[in-house]
Amino acid sequence: MGFLQNLFKNRTKHADITICGLDDAGKTTILRFLETGEFVDTTPTMGVNRETLHLPGLQINVFDLAGQEDFRNMWHSINEKSDGIVFVVDRSNAVRFSEAKEVFMSTINAQLDNDVTVLVLLNKSDVPDVIDKTQFITEFGLIDLPFKWAIFETSARTGEGIFHSFKWFVEEFLG
Repeated sequence: MGFLQNLFKNRTKHADITICGLDDAGKTTILRFLETGEFVDTTPTMGVNRETLHLPGLQINVFDLAGQEDFRNMWHSINEKSDGIVFVVDRSNAVRFSEAKEVFMSTINAQLDNDVTVLVLLNKSDVPDVIDKTQFITEFGLIDLPFKWAIFETSARTGEGIFHSFKWFVEEFLG
């Protein structure tokens, strides 16, 4: 048995995750920050972008889903195969808050099972007049979710909270 244990001991785990949320929330910019360690100006995603992040002991296939309403109908087929989901909210856009909540609830109720890990990112924390994190948790209905979740305040422009939030997310997979 020692040979087999040694053979599989250093195996890399694989995870498929999706990043979704309304258009202009900062999903692709967050992904680019993870890849480069700095702000990179991006263009809106049309359809799906797939990137692979290689971490010690973990390979993550990231499916960056376009947030425009016309593309949301394809989320289901990708989200239902995911090990985790990152839902990005533009916390500075109060006008679209109810739409973001509706899309989030639809996504988690129809497309996810209880074994999926959910990371909610309150993006654009560097912008003035943003929704308070505690108020957001209450109004978005996160308290009663039946699966593992966490929420972090982030800024894709400055990098605030991005590495810390994904460190939590990765630790959930490596457990």
